[in-house]
Amino acid sequence: MYQVLARKYRPRNFLELVGQNHVSRALTSALERGRLHHAYLFTGTRGVGKTTIARILAKCLNCETGVTSKPCEVCPTCKAVNEGRFIDLIEIDAASRTKVEDTRELLDNVPYAPTQGRFKVYLIDEVHMLSTHSFNALLKTLEEPPEHVKFLFATTDPQKLPITVISRCLQFTLRPLAVDEITEHLTHILNLEQIQAEQDAIWQIAESAQGSVRDALSLTDQAIAYGQGEIQHQDVKEMLGLIDRTIIYDLIVAIHQNQKQRVSELLMQFRQQALDVSLVLDQLISTLHELALLQYLPDLSLKYSAEINKKIMHLSQLISAQDLQLYYQVACKGRAELQLAVTPEQGFEMCVLRLLAFRPLQPNEVPVTSTQQVHEQIPSETPIQNLQQQHIVHEHSPVKKFPVEDISETSIAITQQNIVSSSDEVLGDVIQAVAEILPTPDSAQIVFDPTSEDALFDVDVSTDEAEQVAVDHGPNSDDVLFDDFLPLDKAETETETILPSNDAKAELETDLFLKQTHSLDETVEQVVNLEPPVVAPIAPTISTCDQANFEENKTLAETDLKKNSNLMPQDILKLTPQQLEGAWTVDKWEYWFRNSTLSPAVQELAQQGIMLGQIDGESFFQIPPKYEQLLNQQQHALAQALKDQWPNTHFQVNYVEVDISTPYELQNERKERAYARASELLHKESAVKDILQNFDGELQNIQLK
Repeated sequence: MYQVLARKYRPRNFLELVGQNHVSRALTSALERGRLHHAYLFTGTRGVGKTTIARILAKCLNCETGVTSKPCEVCPTCKAVNEGRFIDLIEIDAASRTKVEDTRELLDNVPYAPTQGRFKVYLIDEVHMLSTHSFNALLKTLEEPPEHVKFLFATTDPQKLPITVISRCLQFTLRPLAVDEITEHLTHILNLEQIQAEQDAIWQIAESAQGSVRDALSLTDQAIAYGQGEIQHQDVKEMLGLIDRTIIYDLIVAIHQNQKQRVSELLMQFRQQALDVSLVLDQLISTLHELALLQYLPDLSLKYSAEINKKIMHLSQLISAQDLQLYYQVACKGRAELQLAVTPEQGFEMCVLRLLAFRPLQPNEVPVTSTQQVHEQIPSETPIQNLQQQHIVHEHSPVKKFPVEDISETSIAITQQNIVSSSDEVLGDVIQAVAEILPTPDSAQIVFDPTSEDALFDVDVSTDEAEQVAVDHGPNSDDVLFDDFLPLDKAETETETILPSNDAKAELETDLFLKQTHSLDETVEQVVNLEPPVVAPIAPTISTCDQANFEENKTLAETDLKKNSNLMPQDILKLTPQQLEGAWTVDKWEYWFRNSTLSPAVQELAQQGIMLGQIDGESFFQIPPKYEQLLNQQQHALAQALKDQWPNTHFQVNYVEVDISTPYELQNERKERAYARASELLHKESAVKDILQNFDGELQNIQLK
């Protein structure tokens, strides 16, 4: 009589066990040393060997040669266990015996000695199906069973077991087997069965088994019957209803190379074959995932058959990493929205169209419409009063992105396109002023985004309607962003212009803001994340009340700037390097903690006090009493940082009022001077002067960030 492969080739000892080495090693060691527990819990998904290991363990405990990790397989006990008729191996299906009465019946027989073997073994499968009362009835016996009783539990859902049961057992978690492990095992069995099989077909069965050896053997039986005694790759794909990976690869290549005709043919093929589009999309996502792994983490990628490995390696070299990430994100989003579409096929096809429509911008590409198209939309003779109905870019228009390459060749055209026709006399001056200071190809990348929080200057150009002009220096990026800049008229008309600048992030320091200030061709250098002064600045704020206040504030600012006439704002903010030796001073203290690895919270407290005493010796930190509660929580971190750098430091804290300038006050003073200097430099900008002159405006609310 024929016996299915899953039963015929069930492992009979630990040597035949496939995978689960961590379990077999522990049990073998326990058997050889006689350190046997009275209850074992085996958990894991279906078909990974839970019941098989329990039976092997029962055989090892009752073999007539003695308790051993290598049963003889020839004695009556071993044969009876293999044939499922050993009287002292009591297998119970918990799914069919869930009631507490069934458990009581089982417990009534526990005290009796085994009939044939050395131990009476209770193997309870799917133990999580027992009721709460059954578990409670089992607890006492499970904790202290007779010496001749062993409990072996198996379950696929250990979360449903009471913690009181788990704590009384030795738990072993069986893992799903890898594809290559199952492939090797199937190849060995098919050789024993003398069945011809293609390696790709075996690999496909192993992958479809999803880590379960029993599922793999059952599919193998089915494939043998389907293939009339042979296992062919095409037969396996048809039997399992799998999607040919070649189609997925062709679809990815067609999308990547923007071959619309090829994509159309593949979609038509999907329709004709009536494939499950959700499975197609799943396969597409899995393939993209494998491609990304091959590019960065090849050791984690799956081991496919030779044919598939060749194709997937070619794809990983053909498609860039940024394209893969975009494709994966679009495909996952499409998979989540598949059920929202009118039909799954519609949702899948729209997802493919998104993959075609969107792709990362290449370094040498500038997505900008030609100037001619703009002039076709707005004739040059259009008067400025009529631009309210025909403005080019509205304030809600999306931000346009341009890479830095070849920016000098397109900048002027873009500026003219985003403002108005060149026939307008007033705005022509603005265009000319802006064009003269646009960056050259050697310039660093620039970013304009008035809404950015990283802006150094937010400048409002006030007209009669109090409209705003914003100049922003955003963070480093690969793009140039043009956004709303200045009003055109008292009407609601809004056009755009740009003042170039550049922002490259650094920590608590900034590089050069203006390379030179006496030429229209100079470029704006990097200014980074300068926090606004906490106290109100003395000079830089320009009053909006009237021209008299403006002149008064300007005079005060110029007085403070005389001391720093040749310095940039970031140079004013820089701390003077200090030799950290000898006695502590305010400058040394500030220089040390601002350049240390202390957390922001500790540095915030450190700037509120001063350090006295000797470096690498007796050090006294003075801080006002109001910070005592906060410092108590952070004192250890400060003391440890000092101790790590200077081992001989003896750190003490004195809570007294500080009567000299603290680092906090010094920092605010530097920020005020830097603010005033920045305001002065901004007023000297030719482009700003032209705008103020042409529009009869004034600068307001200059913010240093």
